[in-house]
Amino acid sequence: TVVSWGTGPAVPAGLTSVTWIAAGCGFNLARKSDGTVVTWGGNTFGQTTVPAGTTPAISVAAGEKHSLALRANGTVAAWGDNTFDQTNTPGTATSVTAIACGYDHNLALKADGTVVAWGRNDSGQSTVPAGLTGVTAIAAGAYHSLAVKNDGTLVAWGDNSYGQTTIPSGITTATQVAAGEKHSLALLADVGALC
Repeated sequence: TVVSWGTGPAVPAGLTSVTWIAAGCGFNLARKSDGTVVTWGGNTFGQTTVPAGTTPAISVAAGEKHSLALRANGTVAAWGDNTFDQTNTPGTATSVTAIACGYDHNLALKADGTVVAWGRNDSGQSTVPAGLTGVTAIAAGAYHSLAVKNDGTLVAWGDNSYGQTTIPSGITTATQVAAGEKHSLALLADVGALC
């Protein structure tokens, strides 16, 4: 069951068997257990018009006005606003295991532990640091990007106006990351969350 609150669009009646959700600016996505993608809410930029060939999907992600779906074959479908080429998925986005959306940029984690980024890049949020490998998790904030490496350390790039890419010293046990508009969050294996 999906529940929504606040000023966003109401969940469609009868929506069941949902395994993954994502929320953008005034629109939502859901991935059902059969791999189909359901969208609802604003569609000014086509962000809720799922393109043919998107399913079966493994997961979904939402930017400010665009959408992503990770297909079961390891490729990424993108649709909606394309002002910053954020729906022009690069050919290198194959063998993908995870996806993330910022406002106008995207990240894709590949099975080999590398990251592909595309879309808006005025703060360097789509410029993956050279030599970045061994990545196990990713997150995209408004204008910054995060990665967890297999040694538990973090890598961050993009906008740092609020210190969101200045990683606290001594982090070696990170397992997950999350990115907000102007902040970052990491889950540590030994001590819990660090913000």
